[in-house]
Amino acid sequence: MEYQKKGYLTSYFKLFHLKDVQKIEIKAHYHEFDKIILFLSGKVKYNIEGQTYQLFPYDIVFVPHNCIHYPTISDTATYERIVLYIDPNYLKNKIDTTDKLDFCFNYTQEHNSYVMNLDNINENDILKQIQILENSFNDKGFAHKLYSNLKFLEFMILINRAIINDNKNLTIHHKVSYDKTINSVIDYINEHLFTELNIDYLANHFFVSKYYLMRKFKLKTGYSIHQYILNKRLIVAKEKIKSGIALTQICFDCGFKDYSTFSRTFKQIFKQTPREFKKALNEKTDIYKEAKQYE
Repeated sequence: MEYQKKGYLTSYFKLFHLKDVQKIEIKAHYHEFDKIILFLSGKVKYNIEGQTYQLFPYDIVFVPHNCIHYPTISDTATYERIVLYIDPNYLKNKIDTTDKLDFCFNYTQEHNSYVMNLDNINENDILKQIQILENSFNDKGFAHKLYSNLKFLEFMILINRAIINDNKNLTIHHKVSYDKTINSVIDYINEHLFTELNIDYLANHFFVSKYYLMRKFKLKTGYSIHQYILNKRLIVAKEKIKSGIALTQICFDCGFKDYSTFSRTFKQIFKQTPREFKKALNEKTDIYKEAKQYE
């Protein structure tokens, strides 16, 4: 994967213009940051939380932080896109405004609709703005860092306005495939995440064979049911650690029966124990570090 850095990259967001001429394989994963992809060319399907989207040029993909996703990329065409990685805390808390710029991510997650298409390409304000943002990284003049930040904020404002106002520049993507049963299972798991959940119970609850459920769930999400539940519980646990709650309380609140299992599983997923993660919170960390491996 070729990462082409475009000038100054802030701690609040990063922009890459990427082009792959060979097929790449990316496993199901999730990030601590939000992500916006402007798809330019290629033959790509994008799976987000069990829903698969066939991408077309000038589709915009919204991937909220902690959403499980992966692309399926064909080797028959060059895969080109512009990718924005965004610190969710910046959008949510660090901008002094009552109008939260993370609305677009909340909206797409609440409506289970993660891909939209840019209309009227020749006159599309959103497309023009992301091109201005990309070009701003080549600007080395007075206050060029501030200038890039301002262009980023303008882009986010345009995106959110388009969604809120049902703007002609942006329409909901209708080329999506999903399995109703699997989507219902995903919703059920997330609504009952800290209760006793297992494959037999879920299969009985949804009146399907457990082997069918296991196979279909892995096909649609990239994770086994057990992996999905563990990762979702640990995502919540990580956020609770950040808020200062006692580790033992987090362990039981997040559905684990004993601390040793919780600690061991946490380390398997995040490569450090809960205590190590808590200690590291006081140190400056790069939330984008996994962006070098995943998209």
